[in-house]
Amino acid sequence: MSDFYIYIPLESYLSQWFVNRHGGANPVKLRRGCAESDILEVFLTRPPVGYVPAPCPEGSVPVIIPAFKYKPAQVYNYLPPAAVDSFVHEVRKQFDVELWADLFRFGNIGRRRDHLIYAWMEAHGIEATERNWNAIAKRYQRKRKWTLANTKKTKKSV
Repeated sequence: MSDFYIYIPLESYLSQWFVNRHGGANPVKLRRGCAESDILEVFLTRPPVGYVPAPCPEGSVPVIIPAFKYKPAQVYNYLPPAAVDSFVHEVRKQFDVELWADLFRFGNIGRRRDHLIYAWMEAHGIEATERNWNAIAKRYQRKRKWTLANTKKTKKSV
């Protein structure tokens, strides 16, 4: 039996992290019960009439459609655009959570964050390029700024 795929458009650093998170194989085989798999189980549909699957677009990650009990991949192998957006949003959210959980404790101890981010990238299978580093550093900084602003609001209301 041949595998069926969906193609998820992700930024370079995010696709590398996503592939690494799910075992490092490309195409990605999702872990059973993960949020991304749940999204597929809910939103996979039959392809529209006349739909012809295209080869993997540049900048997209191929994901093997898992076997669901009531949605065989041979029949349910189309992910509508809004569902693709939900999938990408979930990947970004999980990336941010993992990045923050791993790095927030270093935020106030005087260590240089550039070394920490490069070390984090290496640990998560992300190529150590300046472009990837800048994108991750910006995501981390936005999360840090948001957290600090909301922490101050919480302290004022108590």
